[in-house]
Amino acid sequence: MNDKQKIYWFFQWVGWSLWLFNDLLTYSLEFEDTEIWIHVLVYCFNVVLCILLTHLYRNYVKKHKQVFLDYKRAIPQVLLTATLMAVIMTALNIRLDAFTLKIDSPSSHFLSYLFFWGKPMLIWLILYHVFQYLESTREIAVEKVKLESLARETEAKVLRAQLNPHFMFNALNSIRALILEDPDRAQKGITQLSNILRSSLLADRRQTVTLGEEMRTVDDYLALEKIRYEERLEVRRNVYPETMNCLVPPMMLQTLVENAIKHGVSKPIKGGFVSIESRIHQNSLDIRISNTGVLQGTDSGGFGLKNTERRLKLLFGDEAEFKIYQSAKDVVCAEIMIPLENPKPKETPVVVNV
Repeated sequence: MNDKQKIYWFFQWVGWSLWLFNDLLTYSLEFEDTEIWIHVLVYCFNVVLCILLTHLYRNYVKKHKQVFLDYKRAIPQVLLTATLMAVIMTALNIRLDAFTLKIDSPSSHFLSYLFFWGKPMLIWLILYHVFQYLESTREIAVEKVKLESLARETEAKVLRAQLNPHFMFNALNSIRALILEDPDRAQKGITQLSNILRSSLLADRRQTVTLGEEMRTVDDYLALEKIRYEERLEVRRNVYPETMNCLVPPMMLQTLVENAIKHGVSKPIKGGFVSIESRIHQNSLDIRISNTGVLQGTDSGGFGLKNTERRLKLLFGDEAEFKIYQSAKDVVCAEIMIPLENPKPKETPVVVNV
């Protein structure tokens, strides 16, 4: 017997016992000539019978899965059932009182009996259906939350699994070109590519990673792009050490850096720069990816930027922010703000130019 069943039986026994106890006192005083044990016997009989009738109704409702979310449908059944239960209790108690209390013509008081038993039955049925309604709406709300959570998790997995096939193709071509020219560097490139693939596969299993882990993936990615662009690609890092343990969506930073190279560095003949900055500011992790280029419109960057915005919304709701803007004449900036629970004091940033 689970906790819900224990509570149900407790209220059944206590509720009916207390309700009918007044009936026991009234009859004991009114029919003093009748021995007390007879009154107690009738009292126990009525308690058991009320519990039996209401429990049978409960089983009927559960068996037929009747949950009335519309009170207009519940009212006719409640009134009909209360009347039927009251008629059963009236018929049995008329016979019982005639036998035990020696009442003359108890059937003449049929309406009094019917009203007496109809009131508690109606109250029980109303309370039961109100409880069922509240319980059902709670379960529906919980199920809705579970389904929404499952949908968000499924969507997040799909979004995390995105890895640009063009990057894979270009990286493999760059590594192939190095095999004869610089075998050691080619071998290192293969290791870096495998690290990125591993991170992409693990991203499907994890909602967040530390910024430190994400930066290692970004470093591997930039090292491969450095093979391709050589001196045309300049990498700048301005990362506070305190931010390295902050949590971010996996592969998100890599997507933004890839977008910066694709739409910024790759276009000018002389190339350009990609800058990665992070700091903790006003209880949030601020990450800024800047690159050489001109913003063509809010949709430039395509799926990668929409992917980032959607993932942040799924994980952090409205508390996270993502924006992309023209910060200078030839500089585009993508900025992310992720809420933190326990920000740490600022430290001296680490500045690296590659």
